[in-house]
Amino acid sequence: MSDFDSNDINAGGKTDPVTVDTTPPRESSDSTPSAETPSMPMPPPPPPGQVLPPKKSSGIGKMIAGLAIGGLLVTILFVVIAMFAFAGRGTTPMTLSRNKVGVILIQGEIFESATTISHLNDFADNRSIHAIVLRINSPGGAVAPSQEIYSEVLRVREETGKPVIASMGTVAASGGYYIAAACDEIIANPGSITGSIGVIAQWFNLEDLVEWARLRPETFKSGKLKDAGSPYREMTDDERAYYQRIISQLHEQFIGAVITGRDGRMSEDDVRTVADGRVFTGEEALELKLIDQLGGLQQALRVAADRAGLSGDPTPVYPRIEKRSLLDVLAESKQSSGFVEKFLVGHGSPFLYRW
Repeated sequence: MSDFDSNDINAGGKTDPVTVDTTPPRESSDSTPSAETPSMPMPPPPPPGQVLPPKKSSGIGKMIAGLAIGGLLVTILFVVIAMFAFAGRGTTPMTLSRNKVGVILIQGEIFESATTISHLNDFADNRSIHAIVLRINSPGGAVAPSQEIYSEVLRVREETGKPVIASMGTVAASGGYYIAAACDEIIANPGSITGSIGVIAQWFNLEDLVEWARLRPETFKSGKLKDAGSPYREMTDDERAYYQRIISQLHEQFIGAVITGRDGRMSEDDVRTVADGRVFTGEEALELKLIDQLGGLQQALRVAADRAGLSGDPTPVYPRIEKRSLLDVLAESKQSSGFVEKFLVGHGSPFLYRW
């Protein structure tokens, strides 16, 4: 018989009950687990090629980053608004230069004054513009618009104290010179054409053409001079005297404007000597005191900056040019054609400060 049989079976043939100790083992006082205590299982590594999601950042970090970005955007917006505000109305792209000089172009025949006056007012009201240069390249044009621009230049000079300088391009004659005479100084190239202080008016006599076409126009009028200058008949002596009186009056207005504008540089006799309609080169005009010095646009800018007390090179600022659609161009062409037609048939204002 085995040891089990001999030890566990008593005399009565029964086995003794086995006592099992269910008390858990006492933990050691050390923090190190015993060899018998199993450790926590480690998470398995991610499969090859799998990217673990990034750890979530705290809400405070997001808030700080958001405030920083928002502050930067607000600062940029403030700077842009400030640049627009200091640049003034209707000017070209902004610049941070402190030596800004406004440049207004007067080109072609002068038949309206609204655009030039608007630019003058914009530069006059803009505190960042310290002086104004009128770049004139015009043979002149209608009387009233030339006078309106002249008067506005004098007003800007008097009310703002900003110097206004005339810079003559290829030609600045008659109405072009009328405007220049209102400026603080006139600068022209040696070969610029200027002068032409005078008035001109012309009519067409279509009497022979109408007779050839076998047309018989009839006119009803309230007075004998109401149809003066009609292209359908010969002009009478009274009509010629009537129009010559207007020509002489407008001529005197021109002479008076030059005397006022060139006060201290030209006497009345000096003005009347050259006010016979002749044109002069810039070189001749300097000798006759019609202009102040020779030079181009850059020289005019320097003179304007110097008169305004600016140091350093001046920064020219031009009015912003509005984009025109095809319809605007066509409408302008139609108006121009109508304007020419009025002159061809003897209507409209035939009195011109034009070379």
